[in-house]
Amino acid sequence: MALAALVLGGLTSPAQGALPDALSSFANSAGGWTLLTFAIVWAVRTPLWLSAVLGAVGFVLLVEGYRLVSEWRGYDYGEPFTGMFTIIGVLAGPIVGAAAVLVRHPNPLWRGIAIAPVAAVLIGEGIFGLTVVGDTTSPVYWTVQMVIGVALTLLVVLRPRMPVPIAALTVGLIVAGSLAFIGFFLLLGFL
Repeated sequence: MALAALVLGGLTSPAQGALPDALSSFANSAGGWTLLTFAIVWAVRTPLWLSAVLGAVGFVLLVEGYRLVSEWRGYDYGEPFTGMFTIIGVLAGPIVGAAAVLVRHPNPLWRGIAIAPVAAVLIGEGIFGLTVVGDTTSPVYWTVQMVIGVALTLLVVLRPRMPVPIAALTVGLIVAGSLAFIGFFLLLGFL
């Protein structure tokens, strides 16, 4: 798991220039990194507490893999384990890691709560990408990211069928989370 995170993080550095313009934002997006962390932890199938830890470890190692490869390529990325994205990874990683386990929970409430932060990041950043940085980036990736967020939500809500009140709560959490994500990124832009 750790090696996968380091390698995938490292690959995002050259991917920024290697991916087609329509998809190049993936290599430098919170949604992309959230999705990678979620997928890695989901694949290892560990208990909840360990998945939360692995979420933080995975996020941080994605950042460190990116930093190492960027340094090897001649780009200064700063000192190890000190950047803003390392802090964000330590804070958001446990949530993403726990979500990767709870999305399989037999209780539909836990599944709804679990998918909400992941979908909110994907949809919120997609909206941010289209509206705030849309002049300098392709709309294709942001749209694909939002579609993935909606698809993951539908997968959790419709399979198996989630009771309507829990589905409504899930959608409400995703909308609130998406708006919070947009607000947070706007705030980061002013710092």
